[in-house]
Amino acid sequence: KEGGHSQSRILHHNDITGKEITSKLIDVLRKKKNIHIIEYTRVVDIFEKDNICNGVITMTSDGCPGMISGKIVVLATGGIGGLFKHSTSFSHITGDGLAIALSHGIELRDVSYIQIHPTALYSKKPGRRFLISEAVRGEGAYLLDANMNRFTDELQPRDVVSEAIREQMKKDGREYVFLSLTHMDPDKIKNRFPNIYRHCLDAGYDLTVDPIPVTPAQHYFMGGIKVDLKGRTSMSHLYAIGETSCTGVHGKNRLGSNSLLESLVFAKRAAIDITQNISYGSPEMINVDLSQYINRDYDSEYRDIILNEIKRRDGQFYEQWCSENNSLG
Repeated sequence: KEGGHSQSRILHHNDITGKEITSKLIDVLRKKKNIHIIEYTRVVDIFEKDNICNGVITMTSDGCPGMISGKIVVLATGGIGGLFKHSTSFSHITGDGLAIALSHGIELRDVSYIQIHPTALYSKKPGRRFLISEAVRGEGAYLLDANMNRFTDELQPRDVVSEAIREQMKKDGREYVFLSLTHMDPDKIKNRFPNIYRHCLDAGYDLTVDPIPVTPAQHYFMGGIKVDLKGRTSMSHLYAIGETSCTGVHGKNRLGSNSLLESLVFAKRAAIDITQNISYGSPEMINVDLSQYINRDYDSEYRDIILNEIKRRDGQFYEQWCSENNSLG
């Protein structure tokens, strides 16, 4: 509190805040001599004894399984965007951490709390959808139907705007509506949204003169592996942070920008808890039959585990999104 008033703060860097934060963190990690980064390797399971996590099972890109023992395991495997036809996440972010947790009876929370962002740049190409930040609408952009008429209040909450767009797409018989900044000052557009402007230009749209096609897309997963305020899961020595975890701080409809803060705050809390309360030393060695991990289709296997859990907890949400163009993939 300052001057008797509570103040909240966000981290901001142009219109690429997430990239700026992660790139700086990765640069620091690569300089640490006590951190070993293994690339082109996938975590496909954890192994444990008496509900104490002892390490992870890995799979290399050529299908070779391996074990990495660890006194502590921290899952930071992201959300579930890769399960959707349209998502602002990369297609390989498919909720592996959640599927692994479910297979070990680790508690999950609010798995149907899946946020849909109203405006992603529409494309027929496979892969990640480019996010058109809600800050664009906050600065005055209009949402237009097929006849170039406004059809909703652009400043309503994300879920309300997403629903309005979906209804308008049905009326228009299209998979998109238009977002227009053409009435705004061109210099303001270029200076306020330099990355968005350049990306749209590369895609063939000049924001200063062209309305752009946008569609709702899966954006953020508020549910996940249930953790406490120190990032601890229901399994001892296993932590989860970032989008793969569910801290409960976002509720059902996350506000913009606070996901980055959550990741940083809870990662620090987890690190402090680990250093203060878990002694150093080698983990207990456990024998694991690695042959059981060979020749398995983890993408399909884990996808089914997660979708079945979403359906079990909220069948209405599952059926609604599976029946529409922006459905689960």
